[in-house]
Amino acid sequence: MAGPLIVGTIVGVATIVVYAEAPGFHVGVCSTDTAVDQFQKTVEFLDSIIQLGITLSTGLIGLGAALLLGLQGNLRPTPWSIAVLSGSMLCLAQTVLYGIWWKSGIANLWFNSCWEKIDADFLQYRYSASFEFFMGGILLIGVLVVSVAWQRIWEARA
Repeated sequence: MAGPLIVGTIVGVATIVVYAEAPGFHVGVCSTDTAVDQFQKTVEFLDSIIQLGITLSTGLIGLGAALLLGLQGNLRPTPWSIAVLSGSMLCLAQTVLYGIWWKSGIANLWFNSCWEKIDADFLQYRYSASFEFFMGGILLIGVLVVSVAWQRIWEARA
């Protein structure tokens, strides 16, 4: 029973720390003489990465929910596998949260014609948080797959 507590604690603490450490939203003074094309390509590239993370995370959350609801009948959930899958779903949900939050900051830059502020701390933080939670969710899915495979190997030997 310690497994679910460990996974829940790690994901919960990470959630609180990342949200609490988020820098304030401050763009500063914008220059109207900035070349837009230079920043436009960067924003398009970064946006495509965030959009891919949001799309994959949404699909994996749906898959995880189906597994938790028991729609896949031959998976025998243990408290450990439920905890790891739930932790993964929480990480992936935060990927979506920080990705959308990053996109709203980009929309604000676009609205105010402040493309040169693409490297603002609050935007970099949101982007990094989205990426790191995505990697955490994928890592937990990997842990789940390995643990289920290990369980099946031991069951086949018995």
